[in-house]
Amino acid sequence: MKRILALPLVSAALLLFSASTYAADARKAPDDRPKLTIVVVENVRRSGRTNDDFARLDLAFRYVAEQRKWPVAIETERFATNLPAIETELRVVLQPVREETSGDLTFRGWMTLTIQGVKHDFGIVSFRYYMRPGEDMDDVMEKIFRGAANAAADKIEPLLFPKPADTAKP
Repeated sequence: MKRILALPLVSAALLLFSASTYAADARKAPDDRPKLTIVVVENVRRSGRTNDDFARLDLAFRYVAEQRKWPVAIETERFATNLPAIETELRVVLQPVREETSGDLTFRGWMTLTIQGVKHDFGIVSFRYYMRPGEDMDDVMEKIFRGAANAAADKIEPLLFPKPADTAKP
Protein backbone atom coordinates (compact mmCIF):
# COMPACT_ATOMS: atom_id res chain seq x y z
CA MET A 1 0.00 0.00 0.00
CA LYS A 2 2.85 2.39 0.81
CA ARG A 3 4.43 1.76 -2.57
CA ILE A 4 1.24 2.66 -4.38
CA LEU A 5 1.04 6.01 -2.56
CA ALA A 6 4.76 6.73 -2.98
CA LEU A 7 4.69 6.45 -6.77
CA PRO A 8 2.32 9.41 -7.34
CA LEU A 9 4.29 11.50 -4.83
CA VAL A 10 7.56 10.81 -6.63
CA SER A 11 5.95 11.63 -9.97
CA ALA A 12 4.54 14.88 -8.59
CA ALA A 13 7.95 15.83 -7.13
CA LEU A 14 9.66 15.18 -10.48
CA LEU A 15 7.04 17.24 -12.28
CA LEU A 16 7.51 20.17 -9.88
CA PHE A 17 11.29 19.95 -10.21
CA SER A 18 11.19 19.97 -14.01
CA ALA A 19 8.70 22.87 -14.01
CA SER A 20 10.91 24.93 -11.70
CA THR A 21 13.99 24.17 -13.84
CA TYR A 22 12.09 25.29 -16.95
CA ALA A 23 10.98 28.50 -15.20
CA ALA A 24 14.58 29.23 -14.15
CA ASP A 25 15.74 28.77 -17.75
CA ALA A 26 12.99 31.09 -18.99
CA ARG A 27 14.11 33.83 -16.58
CA LYS A 28 17.62 34.07 -18.04
CA ALA A 29 18.49 37.50 -19.36
CA PRO A 30 18.36 37.80 -23.15
CA ASP A 31 21.70 37.91 -24.93
CA ASP A 32 22.16 41.59 -25.79
CA ARG A 33 25.64 41.25 -27.28
CA PRO A 34 26.12 42.33 -30.90
CA LYS A 35 25.53 39.48 -33.35
CA LEU A 36 27.88 37.97 -35.88
CA THR A 37 25.63 36.18 -38.33
CA ILE A 38 27.29 33.40 -40.30
CA VAL A 39 25.40 32.66 -43.51
CA VAL A 40 26.35 29.29 -44.96
CA VAL A 41 25.85 28.66 -48.66
CA GLU A 42 25.90 24.97 -49.53
CA ASN A 43 25.70 22.90 -52.65
CA VAL A 44 22.11 22.28 -53.74
CA ARG A 45 22.81 18.59 -54.31
CA ARG A 46 23.15 17.28 -50.80
CA SER A 47 25.13 14.23 -49.97
CA GLY A 48 24.43 12.45 -46.70
CA ARG A 49 27.12 14.51 -44.95
CA THR A 50 26.12 18.03 -46.03
CA ASN A 51 23.81 18.64 -43.08
CA ASP A 52 26.66 17.67 -40.81
CA ASP A 53 28.93 20.23 -42.49
CA PHE A 54 26.52 23.05 -41.61
CA ALA A 55 26.23 21.88 -38.00
CA ARG A 56 29.99 21.34 -37.70
CA LEU A 57 30.73 24.83 -39.02
CA ASP A 58 28.20 26.33 -36.60
CA LEU A 59 29.76 24.50 -33.63
CA ALA A 60 33.30 25.32 -34.76
CA PHE A 61 32.66 29.08 -34.96
CA ARG A 62 30.86 29.06 -31.60
CA TYR A 63 33.82 27.24 -30.06
CA VAL A 64 36.40 29.60 -31.58
CA ALA A 65 34.43 32.69 -30.53
CA GLU A 66 34.23 31.36 -26.98
CA GLN A 67 37.93 30.46 -26.88
CA ARG A 68 38.96 33.88 -28.19
CA LYS A 69 36.47 35.60 -25.88
CA TRP A 70 34.75 37.51 -28.66
CA PRO A 71 32.08 39.88 -27.32
CA VAL A 72 29.54 38.76 -29.92
CA ALA A 73 26.77 36.21 -30.13
CA ILE A 74 27.16 33.78 -33.03
CA GLU A 75 24.05 33.13 -35.10
CA THR A 76 24.26 30.72 -38.02
CA GLU A 77 21.81 30.63 -40.93
CA ARG A 78 21.55 28.64 -44.10
CA PHE A 79 21.46 30.79 -47.21
CA ALA A 80 17.98 32.11 -47.67
CA THR A 81 16.49 34.86 -49.80
CA ASN A 82 14.35 36.45 -47.11
CA LEU A 83 17.00 37.28 -44.53
CA PRO A 84 16.59 40.74 -43.02
CA ALA A 85 19.41 43.25 -43.37
CA ILE A 86 22.32 42.01 -41.27
CA GLU A 87 24.76 44.48 -39.73
CA THR A 88 27.68 42.05 -39.39
CA GLU A 89 27.66 39.00 -41.65
CA LEU A 90 30.22 36.34 -42.50
CA ARG A 91 29.17 34.55 -45.67
CA VAL A 92 30.73 31.13 -46.23
CA VAL A 93 30.34 29.32 -49.54
CA LEU A 94 31.18 25.75 -48.59
CA GLN A 95 32.96 23.28 -50.79
CA PRO A 96 32.99 19.62 -49.82
CA VAL A 97 35.91 18.48 -47.65
CA ARG A 98 38.25 16.66 -50.02
CA GLU A 99 41.14 14.27 -49.78
CA GLU A 100 43.91 15.80 -51.88
CA THR A 101 46.68 13.32 -51.25
CA SER A 102 46.59 10.09 -49.33
CA GLY A 103 45.85 10.79 -45.67
CA ASP A 104 45.05 14.50 -45.73
CA LEU A 105 41.68 16.21 -45.83
CA THR A 106 41.21 19.84 -46.89
CA PHE A 107 38.45 22.28 -46.02
CA ARG A 108 37.82 25.07 -48.52
CA GLY A 109 35.28 27.83 -48.31
CA TRP A 110 35.04 31.23 -49.93
CA MET A 111 34.42 33.78 -47.17
CA THR A 112 33.34 37.41 -47.15
CA LEU A 113 32.78 39.57 -44.09
CA THR A 114 30.34 42.48 -44.35
CA ILE A 115 30.43 45.05 -41.54
CA GLN A 116 27.80 47.80 -41.80
CA GLY A 117 27.66 47.53 -45.58
CA VAL A 118 31.44 47.38 -46.12
CA LYS A 119 32.47 44.09 -47.71
CA HIS A 120 35.82 42.41 -47.02
CA ASP A 121 36.62 39.47 -49.33
CA PHE A 122 38.92 36.84 -47.80
CA GLY A 123 38.86 34.63 -50.87
CA ILE A 124 39.16 30.89 -50.38
CA VAL A 125 40.00 30.04 -46.78
CA SER A 126 41.47 26.57 -46.50
CA PHE A 127 42.67 24.27 -43.77
CA ARG A 128 44.46 20.97 -44.28
CA TYR A 129 44.47 18.19 -41.70
CA TYR A 130 46.62 15.08 -41.82
CA MET A 131 44.78 12.11 -40.34
CA ARG A 132 46.40 9.53 -38.12
CA PRO A 133 45.77 5.87 -38.91
CA GLY A 134 42.69 4.65 -37.06
CA GLU A 135 41.55 8.14 -36.02
CA ASP A 136 37.79 8.45 -35.58
CA MET A 137 36.24 10.22 -38.58
CA ASP A 138 33.93 12.38 -36.42
CA ASP A 139 36.96 13.63 -34.49
CA VAL A 140 38.78 14.30 -37.76
CA MET A 141 35.87 16.34 -39.15
CA GLU A 142 35.60 18.32 -35.90
CA LYS A 143 39.32 19.17 -36.08
CA ILE A 144 39.03 20.18 -39.73
CA PHE A 145 36.13 22.56 -39.14
CA ARG A 146 37.69 24.04 -35.99
CA GLY A 147 40.93 24.58 -37.90
CA ALA A 148 39.01 26.32 -40.68
CA ALA A 149 37.14 28.47 -38.14
CA ASN A 150 40.47 29.46 -36.56
CA ALA A 151 41.92 30.31 -39.97
CA ALA A 152 38.88 32.50 -40.68
CA ALA A 153 39.04 34.04 -37.19
CA ASP A 154 42.61 35.18 -37.85
CA LYS A 155 41.24 37.24 -40.76
CA ILE A 156 38.04 38.37 -39.02
CA GLU A 157 39.52 39.53 -35.71
CA PRO A 158 41.52 42.56 -36.98
CA LEU A 159 38.44 43.88 -38.81
CA LEU A 160 35.78 43.09 -36.23
CA PHE A 161 37.83 43.92 -33.12
CA PRO A 162 40.56 46.39 -34.14
CA LYS A 163 43.19 47.03 -31.51
CA PRO A 164 43.70 50.67 -30.54
CA ALA A 165 46.72 52.27 -32.20
CA ASP A 166 49.80 52.53 -30.02
CA THR A 167 50.12 56.28 -29.39
CA ALA A 168 53.15 56.16 -27.09
CA LYS A 169 55.91 55.50 -29.62
CA PRO A 170 59.46 56.47 -28.62
